Amino acid sequence: MVNFENYDNEKKDKQLENLENLVENHTRTERHLEQYSQIGDPENKEHAREIQRVREQQIYELESKLKDEDKYITPEEHLQNLKENYENTKNYIENNLDSIDQQMLENLRDKQQHRREQIIFLEDKS
Repeated sequence: MVNFENYDNEKKDKQLENLENLVENHTRTERHLEQYSQIGDPENKEHAREIQRVREQQIYELESKLKDEDKYITPEEHLQNLKENYENTKNYIENNLDSIDQQMLENLRDKQQHRREQIIFLEDKS
């Protein structure tokens, strides 16, 4: 079972890395198209736009795959993940309180509040 889990993690890591690369390439090409819109061969620009459309489709498909994987997690696993994230973040805040800036601390506390509410909701549901 451990090997299967590692395989899934490696697969997800590769998908995320691929998504990141696609987004970076898309952004870079978009910036170049904007900066050099007045110069250059119109055929080359059209080819670049076609590549952009393909990248956009690939980004959409990868995002969908990654999002759909969350559908297969059981409510019990979701609750357990929430509890673990809550505890880990609580420990992080306690151990790093002096070095966390105010805005980040506020965001972490908001996120913790949301997790508490989700935990209560899921525990009441079961």
